[in-house]
Amino acid sequence: MWHNISNFALNNPSVAIFLTLGLGYFVGRFHIKSFKLGATVGVLLVGLVIGQLGKFQIAPVVKNLFFDLFIFTIGYEVGPAFINSFKKKGLKFIIQSVVFTVIAFAVAMGLFKVFHVQFGEAGGIIAGALTQSACIGTANSAIEALHISQVAIAYALTYVFGTVGVLIFLKNIAPAILRVNLREATKKYIEENHISNGDQGVKISANIRVRAFKLNKGCEFIGNALTDFDKNNQGLIIEEVVRDGKMLAATTTTLQENDTILVVGDIKHFAELADKDPKMSELDANNFHLNLKKATVLLTKAYSYGALEQILSNGVLIDTAEHDGQKITDYTRLTVGDHVTIIGPANYLTNAIKTIGYEKVTGIKTDVSFMSIDIFLGILLGAIVITIHKIPLTLGGGGSALFAGLYFGWLQQKHPTTGIIPPSTRWLLKSLCLNLFIAVVGLQAGSGFVTALKEMGWLVFVIGVLVSILPHFLTLLFSRFVLKMNIVDNIGSLCGSGTITAALNAVNAETDSSVFALSYTPTYALGNIFLTVMAPLVVAILA
Repeated sequence: MWHNISNFALNNPSVAIFLTLGLGYFVGRFHIKSFKLGATVGVLLVGLVIGQLGKFQIAPVVKNLFFDLFIFTIGYEVGPAFINSFKKKGLKFIIQSVVFTVIAFAVAMGLFKVFHVQFGEAGGIIAGALTQSACIGTANSAIEALHISQVAIAYALTYVFGTVGVLIFLKNIAPAILRVNLREATKKYIEENHISNGDQGVKISANIRVRAFKLNKGCEFIGNALTDFDKNNQGLIIEEVVRDGKMLAATTTTLQENDTILVVGDIKHFAELADKDPKMSELDANNFHLNLKKATVLLTKAYSYGALEQILSNGVLIDTAEHDGQKITDYTRLTVGDHVTIIGPANYLTNAIKTIGYEKVTGIKTDVSFMSIDIFLGILLGAIVITIHKIPLTLGGGGSALFAGLYFGWLQQKHPTTGIIPPSTRWLLKSLCLNLFIAVVGLQAGSGFVTALKEMGWLVFVIGVLVSILPHFLTLLFSRFVLKMNIVDNIGSLCGSGTITAALNAVNAETDSSVFALSYTPTYALGNIFLTVMAPLVVAILA
């Protein structure tokens, strides 16, 4: 029976992949106090176990497709904020990535010399412990064919801890070392840097409220025009007047006794309104229909501050405004290309928006054509190889898909009517595609893991553990106390410097935020180059 199950799984890899995925997500839910495995680690562990059935023949294109979709989505989501982040902290990211590589090189060479590791095994340890698969290719090109098998076995033996061990270190241990609550620190980082979480769509404003008041006898507002009310009560606007159960045209109305007014405004100003006139009784605003609209507008050449002022004088409120990607309260700084979110009467707002720009279309459908062509262009970029002293340098499919996502995410922010990928789709692509990729890696590595462990012994594994953890640990401390980097930038850039995307996904899931990708992206590009060059350098020195 076991033999039949094994043959069935091996002949139908799709069965094994989805079983690995289902069980992996289930295993990932288990936790002890604050420590939680997470879906990515769960999927990898289950994949390694199921991989013991035999050698799974899964076409490389399957793994590449899943990873390209995942990494493109990460880039797309953080693209709009990437350039601002790099301008502010780019030098620190470069320094950190260089320091990480130098420490990794020194640790690896020291261990290889002390324990007399052969250069074939050394190349595999670099590739596996630092999860830089490209090192297999660059190391192989620098050694004799006789030692190529050593590279593959050492890679299989060290890759598992290089992924799982570093993932756990960066997600759980590093914050503990620095005595920081990662989730709280991420929330604070987002608030301090005014970073959007990428969510689109109309939702209730955090600071704008709708309240209903009945004007009782003796109320000072009786006999006033609505425009007088708006002028005398900063931050509050009467949107509707209800008299004898009927809605009145607000622009032509003079307030009378027993009128009900629906007031829209900033929550902090309502307290002042109640203090002004106690002869108003508040009613439940949910009992009245108010046709308000909330819209985020991209300012175009039609924009002028005078046009914005005109809109504001007609019952419209500004919820948020962004200048160069940063939230502002001084609206005179708004220029073409900025975004402003406004709330007001639906019919009026639809026409008024045209005088300053156009509304960002949110939508619920994914622009599959846009996404597919972008990834296609990214893959073409990754096909470019530059050879320096016989060392091939390339972004590769994953790195190029990431940069394509960054560029087209930024472009979509500038032209919001095209290239829409809704938040729900982005979540699915980030979570499902990465873990499908991890499932394939686990299934393929599973069959060779026990054999590699017996063939090379525990020494290679232990060396791999040290090469995996020590560079991250020492660079974590250097970045914190020398570069003065906060925990979010520190961990995100370590994920990138070590080119360990699984750790990026784990900290994203741990904090419900993709903000770590801002520091991951520039260092990921540098890490791909530095670590890929390091492997043949180590081999050449040892040989």
